[in-house]
Amino acid sequence: MIGTIAGRLFLSYLAVVAVGLLVASIAIASLIVRYENEATRQRLLDISQPFLVAAQNQIRQGRTAREVIQSLTEQARTVNARIILVSTQQRRILIDSEGRMEGHSLPPGPSGDREIGTFREGDEEWVFVQRAIGPAGTIVVARPRAAFAETVRALLPAVFAGAAVAAAFALLVAALLARTITRPLRELVAGARRFAQDQRARVAVGGPREVRELGSAFNEMADEVERARGTEQAFLADISHELRTPLTSIQGFSQAIVEGEVGQEGVGWAAKLIQREAKRLIRMVEGLLQVARLEAGRQRVARERVALAEVVHGAVAALDVQAKEAGVEIRSDLRELPPVIGDADRLAQLFINVLDNAVKHSPRGAWVEVLAAAQDAQVVVRVRDQGGGIPAGSESRVFQRFYRGESERDGAGLGLAIAQAIAQAHGGRIEARNVEQGAEFQVVLPAARPQ
Repeated sequence: MIGTIAGRLFLSYLAVVAVGLLVASIAIASLIVRYENEATRQRLLDISQPFLVAAQNQIRQGRTAREVIQSLTEQARTVNARIILVSTQQRRILIDSEGRMEGHSLPPGPSGDREIGTFREGDEEWVFVQRAIGPAGTIVVARPRAAFAETVRALLPAVFAGAAVAAAFALLVAALLARTITRPLRELVAGARRFAQDQRARVAVGGPREVRELGSAFNEMADEVERARGTEQAFLADISHELRTPLTSIQGFSQAIVEGEVGQEGVGWAAKLIQREAKRLIRMVEGLLQVARLEAGRQRVARERVALAEVVHGAVAALDVQAKEAGVEIRSDLRELPPVIGDADRLAQLFINVLDNAVKHSPRGAWVEVLAAAQDAQVVVRVRDQGGGIPAGSESRVFQRFYRGESERDGAGLGLAIAQAIAQAHGGRIEARNVEQGAEFQVVLPAARPQ
């Protein structure tokens, strides 16, 4: 039972009920004791009144104290009482109707001649009422306390019955509450099991606020898992398509060479094509591995102070020849930039990939502009081109693996994905948007703290 929430709730309610019953029992016992004491006092006063009156009357008639007590002894025994004569000053018992305590001292009772006092005889406690009867002393009417227990014994069955009914009702309510509170959790467990079989399944959101939040979080997780699964399936489809093209070329030309369908003069050309497609496969696989490692944080990234202006200048210089061949001019305006913490080689690869993408998508005679500045403890580098821009709604898709624009025919579509992964590994990001004459890619990196 303790292994389930319902069992623990039930036991918790049971503990609360037990504590409540214990407190109630103590309170009821205290009330019963007070009631018993009051009832004992009143009962003893009622029993002793006739004896005290009779004793006073007989003393006035001139009878001796011993004769008075002897005359009242039988009547006292009928009500389980005893008559005692005590010296007023020394509280010594002069006469005892039972003849057992003569010569002993009786403790003084409370103030007043009709108040209750107690004394012990062996293991038995006696309750008494006293009244002075003149110079002869004080007459005491005593009765065993156990004789007054009938009141308590009469109340006990009703008390126990009430406690049993209350306990049974509390157990029933505790079981219902535990089951009601844990029902949304059981439904959530059932929904999770359904989700394992069908990822479109969702759980109903209900119950207490915490359970509703848990259900909403589960549904959000299920949505994210479904999206991730869809992305994974799309990625598998894309990579299958991307790998199939070069593999088909390699398989086809190699088979043609093996079967002798390619003449001597065409073997070299076929071999070069196979080599080109193999290199393309290698670049694709290495790019995928690099993105996966960067996103998983498994690829080591150096943490050094890097002069970002020099890295961007190096990337512009590396793309200079390619830009000239494409008839594109690269213009740079790099103001004084603060350093960043990171890996200079990885950052160089980031900017080379972004510049390469801009040059590829710029027509002949266009220019690519590189702007950089420090903003709010960050370094922002903007790369603008004069290409056809980004298709509407694809501003975030351009960073996905294998995404290529409509005008792009070469490449594996991994350059911007690698650049985004490198930026994120450095605590930054890349954002893409359309501008008036083309597209702009904004690289944001945190600046290093001053030494």
